[in-house]
Order: sequence, then structure tokens, then C-alpha cells
Amino acid sequence: MGKRKKIPAGLIADITSACRRRCCICFALDKDDKEKRGQIAHLDHDSSNNEPDNLAFLCLSHHDDYDTRRSQSKGINIEEAKRYRTELLAYVTQALPAPDDEIIAALMYTLDRPAFRTPFHYESSLPRFRDAIAETIDTLNTGRFRGRQISSKYQIRDDNLRWEVDRIVTALVALRAAFDKFLRTGDVRQCCDDPKCSVYFINDVAAREMDRRRRALLELAHGLHPNAPRHFYDLD
Repeated sequence: MGKRKKIPAGLIADITSACRRRCCICFALDKDDKEKRGQIAHLDHDSSNNEPDNLAFLCLSHHDDYDTRRSQSKGINIEEAKRYRTELLAYVTQALPAPDDEIIAALMYTLDRPAFRTPFHYESSLPRFRDAIAETIDTLNTGRFRGRQISSKYQIRDDNLRWEVDRIVTALVALRAAFDKFLRTGDVRQCCDDPKCSVYFINDVAAREMDRRRRALLELAHGLHPNAPRHFYDLD
């Protein structure tokens, strides 16, 4: 077991909001869908493993029980806990939809990543840059995020707010198209013919245009919800 790592605040918010602070074990065993006081449990009992698929919100009693090691009686195992979590999230999505503000906060948090906040000349992996754009478009449209399911834009009730999220999707699609254009024109190009090479040459015109588009994207997202980042990282 590795050294305990602090769970990022944004990830905690993702988990607690997705289940609406309901305990999946309470729900599965007792049909109890009431809000609970609880904690984030590491399902594999490794407090250094903060992968989203390894985390679940459990009430205090069930968290303590889940972490108790038994010599005789058989406790709930990780596969069982994950199944209960899936059942709870499916129920919550149908019966306890999140308010619009909470959905938008979670969606805008997905823009807090290097692909959108690193000045283009500092990008360390341009193939990964394009993948990040595609992943974020998919998250806004479907709610799939880092192996977990959050609410998508289609669950936003207010038509105007949903239209604003659509504007961000459109900006992301345009950002990807601009990147692809610069690859075609050679303004962004690989240094050699090795497809595994991570070294690229980027001219100033392409860098300025990509930075301009991402600044506009961040401003648009931040205007929709303060949960979204507003500026590039300070790398000086």
C-alpha cells in the first residue's frame, strides 16, 4: 500500500455530487436513498490510489465496516461495492437529477487541464493535446469523464444555459479544426518521420492563434460558471 494521497477537491465534488451524498451500500442492502453524512472510501483499501474508479461515497457506518478486516465473516468485496455504486448512480440519474448550476460546475471543471491552460509553445505532447480536446467534447455531450459518469449538457433544464454549453462545444470543435489546419499547412509539424517522436516545430502564427482561441474558450466557460479556469498557468 502506498503513502496516503490527498484526494483533489474537484474529484471529491464529482463523487459526492454524482451520488447526491447517498451511500451505495445503504441503497443496495436497505433500499435507503436518504442523504447521509459520510466519507470517500478507497475501494481497494489503498489510500494512495485516487483513481476515480477506486473511490465511492459511503456513510460513516458503512465506510468503517467496509475498511474492517475480518478473519471469519465475509465482508463486502470491491467488485460488490462497485456494482452497488453503479446501481446507485443509475437510480440517482433518474430519480434525483442534479440542479443546473451543479451540472454546469462539474462540466466546466473539465476544462481545468493542460490542454487548455498551457501556452501553446509549452505543449509537451501535441497528439495528447488533440486527444484532450476530443475527450472534453465527449464529456460535455455525454457526461463520460475519466472513467466515471457525470451529468451531460442534455440534463440541463434551462434552454439558455444548455445553449451556452453548446457554444463551448462549438468553440472546442473549432479549436480542433484550427489545430488540424496547422498540421496540414506545416505551421505545426513533427521534427522527423518517426510517428512516435514527440518533438514538434510550431511557428509563431500558429502559437498565437491557438492561444487566442483557448483564451476565448476559457473566458466563455468562466462567464458561464466561476468553477471554470479563466487564465493560462503562470509558467514564468
